[in-house]
Amino acid sequence: MKNDNELAISGMLSPKPNESSVDYVINSIKELLLTKKIVPGDRLPAEMELAKLLSVSRGSIREAMKILSAFGIVEIKRGDGTYVSSDIEGKVLFDPLLFSFILSAPEFDELKELRVLLEKDVIRLAIKNAGEEDIKLLRQCYESMETLKHSEDKNYDELLACDMEFHYILGKLTKNRLLEKIYRFVMEYFQPYTLQSIRNHTYFSLESNETHKRLLTAVEERDAASGEYAVENSIQVWEELIFKCRPEA
Repeated sequence: MKNDNELAISGMLSPKPNESSVDYVINSIKELLLTKKIVPGDRLPAEMELAKLLSVSRGSIREAMKILSAFGIVEIKRGDGTYVSSDIEGKVLFDPLLFSFILSAPEFDELKELRVLLEKDVIRLAIKNAGEEDIKLLRQCYESMETLKHSEDKNYDELLACDMEFHYILGKLTKNRLLEKIYRFVMEYFQPYTLQSIRNHTYFSLESNETHKRLLTAVEERDAASGEYAVENSIQVWEELIFKCRPEA
């Protein structure tokens, strides 16, 4: 016997013309949330059942859930199931611009250009608005990252998490919640490239080590010109590293 969530999902409309299976799954979940047929805390049907209900492959369900999880719309609890996030209010899924952005599957060059524009504004506002305690947090994160980089037993997952946290803190230092969310969103798109560079050891190069240091120093010294240079240098270095170890599509 189907539960209420399964009945709601099985009653969804058919995919729209030219809509991919992944888009269809995401739009179906979005529609269920907007119409309150599923609410925060609800458990979604299992992957196999959801695929059957929506008449799509399990691969499409898996990819859609990864996207929704990255946005904080669902929580994937290993061994338990997938739940609608209990802290869903204000998530960017409901921002039409960002929602269409994620569905557009941007090319790497487009993403890089967007990151340059965003990061220049992020560093400028961080320099302007960060308090001393905020800057201490950024430095502590940088120092933790350096410790992990020089550890004999390198934990790639911890390194990636620390690298991302550095940028998340940088976003918070802007004191602009909208910019912080958009910046975080773009940085999460870069995660696969960062992880690949860590695994291929290009992440540990001298040039790579200097990128975060320059960003930190610009904020600590409240030097906007150095901050802009640090961003341009960071993007240039990371582009070179990424093309050395760019993951296959």
